[in-house]
Amino acid sequence: MRPRAALAAVLLVAALAPELFAAPYAVSDTLGRTLVFQKVPERIVLAGKGTLLLVDAVYLFPGAGARVVGVGATDQGLGDFFPFIDARGKAKARLANSVGPEQVAAIAPDLVILKSYNREKLGNALETVGVPVLYLDLESPEKFYADIATLGALFQQADRARMVTDWYRGRADAVARSVAGAPRPPVLVVQYSARDGQNAFTVPPAGWIQTAIVETAGGAVAWKEAGPGDGWKKIGIEQLAAWDPRYVLIVSYQEASAAVADRLATSATLKGIILPFPADFHSWDQPDSRWILGLEWLAVTLHPDVFPAMDMRGEVTAFYSQLYGIDGATIEREILPRVAGAIARK
Repeated sequence: MRPRAALAAVLLVAALAPELFAAPYAVSDTLGRTLVFQKVPERIVLAGKGTLLLVDAVYLFPGAGARVVGVGATDQGLGDFFPFIDARGKAKARLANSVGPEQVAAIAPDLVILKSYNREKLGNALETVGVPVLYLDLESPEKFYADIATLGALFQQADRARMVTDWYRGRADAVARSVAGAPRPPVLVVQYSARDGQNAFTVPPAGWIQTAIVETAGGAVAWKEAGPGDGWKKIGIEQLAAWDPRYVLIVSYQEASAAVADRLATSATLKGIILPFPADFHSWDQPDSRWILGLEWLAVTLHPDVFPAMDMRGEVTAFYSQLYGIDGATIEREILPRVAGAIARK
């Protein structure tokens, strides 16, 4: 075969089967494990507790959703965002948060992405049967940035990963600079639940994203002395009062936090200091892609004089249009009404 003909044949094969010519590449996850891929995985499953946090991170990358074949629970209790970012979502296998390794393996994934706290209950069993698992953390801004870089490496979209992290860092840094010299009122973030007719309050570990949001927004973390921990810690109303916060931010993942705050506002301890943490489909306080909106909202709430021009409606619109490609009409109709009260300027 002549050289030109041989080259043409090679180019034809490369066009029809590019995976044969793709160079292997390595991806390191949040646990420091290195996975080697011959090509971008084509059958990805997002599963286990905290799936919705994984979904909202993965779908920041164009085309990634087309590779997702199985998804865990995406409705935390306030509505399901998944249909707005995956038009073919109904065709995906849907999995319970308590899914077992056999159910995940039955989908024949070439990669499973899990939150790191799912390794013991789900990830180890999948790895044992030869299913590759990539772990993400997302629990602080710096870990969020690192995990976005990991996803950029996985999907071979390093430029997109840099754009996303620059988008977040630019906004977070602008807030931090603006409040640098402002007084820091004590702020308490509490998750509320009602069990057996009793009000229950829990506070997050000091190392979680809620702490970073409060500190970056210009508040003092009232619950920081509660210790590092590895999960929400129950507190009594007496402890809440002892911390003497200027603001108590109520988080409720299954019920609208505004409704909870209204019920609790009659309490002598909470009267005049309680505020609902905003949410649309998901609460803005957690290690979800929306944490940047929670940070900006809190900065404006704590320091309105420092941010006279901050337009939270505009920030919400920019978030959904620039990061998820959602059109303006859908944002106006489906998203802004969910947070209208919280982001309206007084």
